[in-house]
Amino acid sequence: MRYIITQSQLHQVVYRYLDSMFKGVKENKITNPHNPNAYRIELITPKRADTIKYYYFGEGLMDDEYYGVNTPTKHFGHGYLHIHPNIVDELRQLIKIRETKVIDIVADWFSEKFQVDIDEALIYPKRKNTPVY
Repeated sequence: MRYIITQSQLHQVVYRYLDSMFKGVKENKITNPHNPNAYRIELITPKRADTIKYYYFGEGLMDDEYYGVNTPTKHFGHGYLHIHPNIVDELRQLIKIRETKVIDIVADWFSEKFQVDIDEALIYPKRKNTPVY
């Protein structure tokens, strides 16, 4: 049987599921000792190694010499979210939606929960094939 729900209802269901998955988990915020503007936030589930990790690289200059450019380019900070594939698969089994949509919703949840900007969200560690549900 198929049901039609609104986007806000879908987000609400996934947010509640993620809240219950990480209930009682304290985020681990680690500042980079070499760059105080860079840090990471880790959420690790207590029963397994499923994680969501957020990496933020603060405002600064890009190392463009690596790319053969003599003058460095200024950037205004970048935030990256790495989501363990087990979390994405679990949500895809629960609600039959595409993988990219799950990643977007998890990124929205994390962004709202921790008040951070996310420029890129992806599954990490990467896998060879996406399972079909």
